[in-house]
Amino acid sequence: MNRTSIIRTAAITGISAALGLVAVVPALAASSADPVTTVADLNGDGEIETVTAQLLADNDQLISATVNGTFTSIHLGADGSRGFEAPRVADLNGDGRAELLVAQSVGANTTFFTSLHFDGRNLSQVVDENDKPLSVAEGGGIAAHLGYQCTPFEGGRSFETVAAEADDLSAEPLTYSGTRTVYTLRDGALTTQNTVSFSARPVTDPVLAADATTCDQTGS
Repeated sequence: MNRTSIIRTAAITGISAALGLVAVVPALAASSADPVTTVADLNGDGEIETVTAQLLADNDQLISATVNGTFTSIHLGADGSRGFEAPRVADLNGDGRAELLVAQSVGANTTFFTSLHFDGRNLSQVVDENDKPLSVAEGGGIAAHLGYQCTPFEGGRSFETVAAEADDLSAEPLTYSGTRTVYTLRDGALTTQNTVSFSARPVTDPVLAADATTCDQTGS
């Protein structure tokens, strides 16, 4: 089993609570009949849009908003068996236009997100260099350390993900090995700037830093 598979398995079956979740409004549990909302400036014009998410079935959610009088929506896969959340509002590149981080799977210890941006007409998924939609995990309990954060630089922000697994769950203190990947985002497409591999690092090591609040749109 490769490291990526081990990390994903550990994240789902870890034996501790997931990291705390942060959103512009508190995450809300919902049934298929109960939509949840948040607010975001999707096009960077200073006007706030209401974003609505509704779980239509255990494997389908609808994200929608009205921007400058035009309605836009997108269906995304979802595992609603453990819960459902309002999208998080972020600005992953510091350009003033919000991206949405949408939970697709809420586990006992780990939440998996994809990301949406407003492309000027529609809500669309953020993709990588291979045109694959972004998938990023947060949590992992003590078996894995998974998360993301944003780091400012002159003229913008980078978006960074961390994926690491515990070296030895019986060790004290625990150490983690994995990767940290740095991206830049432009027009809904991520470009990998750097990937750093690390080993046997304590959770306090900066290479393991994962603070979702650093991506908040309100902080831009």
